Amino acid sequence: MAPLRALPLLILTLGLAVPADAAVRLTTSVNGSIVEVAWPANAFPLRYTADQRLLNALPDGHRMLDRAFGAWAEVPETRVRFAAQAVGSALQPGKNGVNTITLADDLYANQRAIAITTNWDQNGTLIESDIQVDASLIRSAFNIEQAITHEVGHLLGLDHSGVLSAVMFPYVSRGEHDVVLDSDDRVAIAAIYPQTSVAGGTLRGRVMGDAGGIFAAQVVAVNELGEPVATALTDPAGDFTLQGVPDGTYRLYAEPLDGPVDTRNLSPYWRLAEVASFPTEFHRGEPVRVSNGKVYGNLIVNTVGTVDLNPRWVGSTKAGGSIFTLTSTAAVARAGETIALAVAGDGLHPGVTTFDVLNPSVRRISPFRYAANYVYADFEIAADAPSGSAVILVERPPYTAALTGALRVQSLDTPSRRRLARR
Repeated sequence: MAPLRALPLLILTLGLAVPADAAVRLTTSVNGSIVEVAWPANAFPLRYTADQRLLNALPDGHRMLDRAFGAWAEVPETRVRFAAQAVGSALQPGKNGVNTITLADDLYANQRAIAITTNWDQNGTLIESDIQVDASLIRSAFNIEQAITHEVGHLLGLDHSGVLSAVMFPYVSRGEHDVVLDSDDRVAIAAIYPQTSVAGGTLRGRVMGDAGGIFAAQVVAVNELGEPVATALTDPAGDFTLQGVPDGTYRLYAEPLDGPVDTRNLSPYWRLAEVASFPTEFHRGEPVRVSNGKVYGNLIVNTVGTVDLNPRWVGSTKAGGSIFTLTSTAAVARAGETIALAVAGDGLHPGVTTFDVLNPSVRRISPFRYAANYVYADFEIAADAPSGSAVILVERPPYTAALTGALRVQSLDTPSRRRLARR
């Protein structure tokens, strides 16, 4: 895996409150207040120009770029639209009034960056964004289209996501699998650029720890299928707001940003938070039945103490197997498969640590087995399992920790796009 780094124009001030909306937004400072950046309504369709050198280097040229931008425009709840302009030659990134996507050589090589987006704003209103793709990405085994789709998310004003299956997760996976926006990606972009004035429901509350409100806790709304539908980070007081949550029934939980995503993966404001590895805790009340246009408040999540239980990696192999490639990106399985699934990290004690996939279509069919720093078991995925990501909940009594979106299930009817060979 390799990091995808954003370079937004952010001038931030210590001690300021930050909005706590759905997902994580890129921010800037305006007259001493932190505001989230976004394009104005009249910016759409958002025009961009691709450089011919990049198009020649990509394995699928124009079509790959069309898919990367189109993934965001195809979210039905959003007004995001793009318009590709005439192909440019020898384009250079820089503040010149043109949104560009270009090829770069040795892009921030000492930072191990493979793609980067630079945003310019005026008082929080975006006026230009440039995407640079490093030539090393084209030659690598990483998923090129995923990396470009991720950068388009930054161009639109999104920061990184703590959901392993999200396109806005800060690490890109290997291989040429189809790129699909996660629910967290879709809800996030629709919350910024809603198609209508009323889109989904709103959940508000606070995460409380030993010393009061917890700053930069990730709050997750998980539906009855175990899918992490939407996330938000808490502000310095521990308050959160989840906007654009689709109709449905949800449980809420809070988890620390202690890896695989932590505050160092986010824009500078969030790095002010002192993250403690508190136990993952659910809201103790009844599940929330969300209806479009309604607001649900006073949702308090209380957590106590710190814990060394910290799952960071996941992997899968054939059923009965014990050798895994463990990564920070989501494991993928198809409906009807039987697989071995492993979770690795800190504090996973042999014999006492277990885990559960919060998806009723995924059933454990073997005892847990243990290796040096991971626990694994065989799981059966129902043949009628729908597509979507799922939460893996790790237990070492009395503590719980989550890997949000650590398993992505593909239904049997998921279309597979035929890829062209690389040139």
